[in-house]
Order: sequence, then structure tokens, then C-alpha cells
Amino acid sequence: MTARNRTETTAPPPPKAGNRRSARLHAREQQRRREVRRRNLQTAIFVGIGVLAVVGIGFFLVFTAQSAPGRAVPNQGQTHIDKGQAHVAYNSKPPTSGPHWNIAGEAPVAWGIYDRPIPDEAQIHDLEHGGIMIQYNCSDCPELVSQLKDLYDRYTASNKLPLFPNSTKIVIAPYPDMSTRIAVTAWNRIDTMDKFDEERIVKFLNAWRDKGPEVTP
Repeated sequence: MTARNRTETTAPPPPKAGNRRSARLHAREQQRRREVRRRNLQTAIFVGIGVLAVVGIGFFLVFTAQSAPGRAVPNQGQTHIDKGQAHVAYNSKPPTSGPHWNIAGEAPVAWGIYDRPIPDEAQIHDLEHGGIMIQYNCSDCPELVSQLKDLYDRYTASNKLPLFPNSTKIVIAPYPDMSTRIAVTAWNRIDTMDKFDEERIVKFLNAWRDKGPEVTP
């Protein structure tokens, strides 16, 4: 075979040291960028999961609050005041929190059924202890009073409190200074109605009785 017909192959020259170093640096930089992208993606996923969890919890709490018996009333605190002492106006009628008396034998009042109105400053102390006030606005309504008394007797007999079996934590009394016929109150909670609704009252009792900020009989 002649030199003219012979195919000659030439091997590429070996890479220079500088080129090898540049290639390593480039590979490291590519790897670093991949790691940064991976970490950023993981962070974005975790943040997204956290946001979804917070939103989900928020929706659950809002739904729970909206579906619970009665409606929430902003907390006005639980400061003890002297009898006759001036205080801020209550934000509901009847009240559900706020400044109140702490007077032995007067505030809180004993659990039970009354034929006289209970002062706001006294009944708030009952609510603070987890009590429920069931109050009515009528001067001549023996049928309603009888229904409320019957409910009290039946409910307290069959729904003893585990920690305070001798305590009913319910007060029934007239309350002439309100716009509805019946009001049921607990600490920071109220439900109002214009006619007797036993099922609604019982749901309120089951949800909020013995749920005040102070655990006492």
C-alpha cells in the first residue's frame, strides 16, 4: 500500500492542565447549581405544605366557631370591681364577660332558679366559673317559666358534671332589659331567641357549660 492510499489518523493532543482545571471547576459549579435548585424546590414544597396546613386549620377553626351553638362575643376581661364602682359598658345584653363583683353570698349567685333579675355584675362571676345563664324577658309568662324550670330539672338530673356532681352550673332568672324573649349566655358566648326552643338551649348547655376561665364548683 502506497503512502498516498494509506489513511492516516492523528490522535488529539492531550488536554492541557489549565483546561482540566477549568473542566473540574465547571463541573463543580454545575453540581452546586443543581444542589441550590434542589434545596430551593424542597423549601418551596415545605412552605407550600405549611401554607396549606395553616389555611386548612384556619378554615376548620372558622367552620367550628360558626357551627358552634350561639355566637361569640369579644372578651371584656374578668376584673373584679367594688359594688357601685363605675366600669365600661358591656358589649351584649345580657353580658358575657367584663368587670364584675366578687362578693361572698352575692357574686357569684348560687346555682338555681330565681324569680328576680340577677345584677349583671353578679351573673358575670357565674359565667366566669363556667355557668350558664338562661334568662327571659316577660312579666306574665307562666308557661315559659314552667318550660324553663322543667328543662332545668330534667337536664341537671341526667347531666351531672364529673368534677362537680352536686353543682348544676345553671341559673334561670328574669332579665327585663333585653330585646329578645330568651337569652342563654356563657363566658364570651350568647344565643337569643323569641320562643322556647329546648333543643337549641340543650345544645348550648352541652357545648359551653363548665367551660369558663375559672374551674370551680
